[in-house]
Amino acid sequence: MKSQNKTNKTSTSKVDPVLTWYFIFCCQGLIISIGIYFNVHRLIWINDSTKLTALIAAVWLVGSLFIGHWHTLTDRRRVEQFARIGWYLAETCMALGMLGTVAGFLLMLHGAFTNLDVTNTASLQAAISSMALNMSTALYTTLIGLIASIFLKSQLVNLENHSNGLS
Repeated sequence: MKSQNKTNKTSTSKVDPVLTWYFIFCCQGLIISIGIYFNVHRLIWINDSTKLTALIAAVWLVGSLFIGHWHTLTDRRRVEQFARIGWYLAETCMALGMLGTVAGFLLMLHGAFTNLDVTNTASLQAAISSMALNMSTALYTTLIGLIASIFLKSQLVNLENHSNGLS
């Protein structure tokens, strides 16, 4: 019985970090595909006047591919250096989302009160409609920035676990 326990402990093998990253990346791709299936991407594209969500998505995609490549490295110092770049990209996604929030609020406040005639109901309805569109810009960019940041951070945690196993 003691020999069985000894063999079980020595026979455990590590999972390839690239495969782990690929699994995480594919899960994120599945979540994005579900959003595309339900036309969420069109709703976001139409309602985002700044189009910052496209930039955030591009940062996520490029960052993800680089993180996947960094999983193939075997030098711990290089992996840790590149991980810092990855953390910067994750924070950049969040900052771009916040920038979109500010831009959406500025567009909302500027566009809503330009040529506003409070005695005309059609003018008030147009102002409210403009405010709603720009409010959605603010909220969608924040949402996409947060999601992209979380996606990148989950990949980076895996990268750091990989670097901890390196010498």
